[in-house]
Amino acid sequence: MCAAVDESDRVGAIREHAVVIAGGGPTGMMLAAELTLARVDVAVVERRSTPEVESSRAGGLMARTIEVLDQRGIADRFLSQGTAAQVVRFADTVLDISDFPTRHNYGLALWQKRFQEILAGWVGELGVPVYSGRDVVGLAQDDAGVDVELSGAELVRAEYLVGCDGGRSLVRKAAGIEFPGWDPSISFLLAEVEMSEEPEVGMRRDEKGVHAIGRLEDGQRVRVVVREEDVGQTGEPTLRDLSELLIAVRGTDYGVHSPSWIPRSRT
Repeated sequence: MCAAVDESDRVGAIREHAVVIAGGGPTGMMLAAELTLARVDVAVVERRSTPEVESSRAGGLMARTIEVLDQRGIADRFLSQGTAAQVVRFADTVLDISDFPTRHNYGLALWQKRFQEILAGWVGELGVPVYSGRDVVGLAQDDAGVDVELSGAELVRAEYLVGCDGGRSLVRKAAGIEFPGWDPSISFLLAEVEMSEEPEVGMRRDEKGVHAIGRLEDGQRVRVVVREEDVGQTGEPTLRDLSELLIAVRGTDYGVHSPSWIPRSRT
């Protein structure tokens, strides 16, 4: 676990750090570790009360990621918990990289929940302070740095604030940084749910696109990926949206219920 900042520190003198990172996901935690190893005073602000995730949004590591972890001497922590496999694909074709000139010429099947637990443990060993259970709600820049306003009317002072808080980054928006790009052409619903009926596990490709259902480690929940026909959908997806899509592509929703999360991914 990371060196969580005590609740009593919410009130009193403003804490100061060279760098404050908004977001305690894999990107934020890895950056915090790198800066700490470079002897930079860094702290992480994380909206969750613990740095771990309860879901499994990602399911593996690519070869280059494993190489970077190996450079830091921690690759074995991840390799011991995952399964090595050839996971590089181009469309539906698996590309065999087993003859690539690297110690890690494979991918690693490992759910993000476990990956992040291991990463948080390493960051904790490095002594990185984490403001857990706090949101970054605002910032004010000046010539010397930035005041970071956290939920609960708490202020943290930093020379630099780094936004590792996702595609909808509040830090990016508050800093007035645009997010240019192209309109999406493909939209998927991703979900972690339970089903009262036994689903047909596996990947399926049809005229509506690629869809997949897979069991998670606990054997009770399933991971669902299903393509939406309407790329212009807005708002947060609902369980009903997922149910209707499953019926459209599988003929049944398998009694889907109890979602952990249902995000939308568009490319």
